Amino acid sequence: FFFHCATPLLWPGAMRKAPVPLPAAPTPLEVLRDVLLFQADYAFAYYIFLALYCAACCRNLKEALPRLTWFYAIPLAVLTSFGGGIMVPVLLGLPAAPLINEALIPTMMIAWACVQYLHPVLALLQSPFGRAASNSGFEVFRYHVLAICSDLASRTLPPVSTGPLAGTLSCALVGPLLCGMIGGCGGAFMPLSNGLKALEGSTIPWRVQSSAVMSAWHHLLTHDAAVRASAAEYVPFLADPAMVKLCGILFFAGLPALQQLGLLPAGLLGPNPFVINAAKVKRA
Repeated sequence: FFFHCATPLLWPGAMRKAPVPLPAAPTPLEVLRDVLLFQADYAFAYYIFLALYCAACCRNLKEALPRLTWFYAIPLAVLTSFGGGIMVPVLLGLPAAPLINEALIPTMMIAWACVQYLHPVLALLQSPFGRAASNSGFEVFRYHVLAICSDLASRTLPPVSTGPLAGTLSCALVGPLLCGMIGGCGGAFMPLSNGLKALEGSTIPWRVQSSAVMSAWHHLLTHDAAVRASAAEYVPFLADPAMVKLCGILFFAGLPALQQLGLLPAGLLGPNPFVINAAKVKRA
């Protein structure tokens, strides 16, 4: 009895629990994934990339139409920047993104005020560094809009039940593909008075072509289990939907960056108004 009671006093370590091993530190790839997907400890990154997205849109609008008034610029910026987030929910009978995400319009208004009235901000956004950062932020956020629109359509629309693909896919096909594409490039057709002018030229713009490619990539590898399993046999990391999204984001942001550096042809997948020589930009 004495030995049993005295043991904790004589040997304090005898009653201690084994130390719990610390979780392994995330790899650089995991950190990059979490930052670009706005998840885990980096959920705040959403607001950083939203600000970069709005800044790039306002800079582009200011360069194209330097004499815009405030009351015309804000509606135009919202329509051309969030056109996909407006059209897709309306097509699906749901509220438009600017109505349910109250960060969108205020952030756009702040971005336009900075570009319009704070000339150092506009100069920074037009510098090589500022242009690269805001363009990359624009593309990262654009992929998220595409993915959200595709996911929204997949949740809303029933799986394929008629036609030759009936029973072969576990999800809807045409609707999510179109909604994802519109989500990634809907602003190119805004305001509605523009119609299909973006498609009238001999070449299809980068925003449209890249949205078509990545809409198919995201939808089939994220929402159809059979396609994802088949792809994972050859590229194992595609079994993780987060890695599918990361690859799409890197494609959206990486290809224009390589074009800007001259490592890829500037017209690959169509002309991109963001890929320009900064020295040729006419300052307002």
